[in-house]
Amino acid sequence: MYNKLGSFELYNDKKALAATTYLLGLSNGKCDKYWLNKVLYYIERQSLVLSGQPMFFDELYSVKYGPIVSIINDQIDQTSYPVKDWVWSKHIRLEGNVVTLLSRADESVLSPFEEQIITDAYGKFKGWNFGKLRNYFHALKEHRDTESRVPITYDEILQAEGFTEAEIEESISEIEYFETVNKIFSRE
Repeated sequence: MYNKLGSFELYNDKKALAATTYLLGLSNGKCDKYWLNKVLYYIERQSLVLSGQPMFFDELYSVKYGPIVSIINDQIDQTSYPVKDWVWSKHIRLEGNVVTLLSRADESVLSPFEEQIITDAYGKFKGWNFGKLRNYFHALKEHRDTESRVPITYDEILQAEGFTEAEIEESISEIEYFETVNKIFSRE
């Protein structure tokens, strides 16, 4: 069931990669890894806040430099030493702190609503430097200053955005329902 960290069982790698390449496309094919990870965190957060459902179902953490989408962060890191036939390596490459778009992933997995969240996030953070990003993301109520990794729960994000306990319970119940349905259909 829902483990409050985000649900690894529901993590959608195709959607995460599609959002990453879509965002890189908006960025003229290159961007800073720190910027990319922060904007992807914001996209995951906005999807949860606006629809009650995260876009990627990634695990979210506070780390020294602000909140991150953990699984996506790891996927991006692994493209610096690509493995043959590994899907992320076919689409992006990390060299130093620069992420480069090699080819667009299948973006048809993104709904028009999700594309709009990505486009809006790009517009909001376009041109932001490290300091401005750090200040913004460290000011989010769900973030905790730490020297390690501290989980961020969906509940904490919704609470930070002023959702009532009843609204939070409803959203979490829908996520749990989605997870149950996903488990049933993934067995077939």
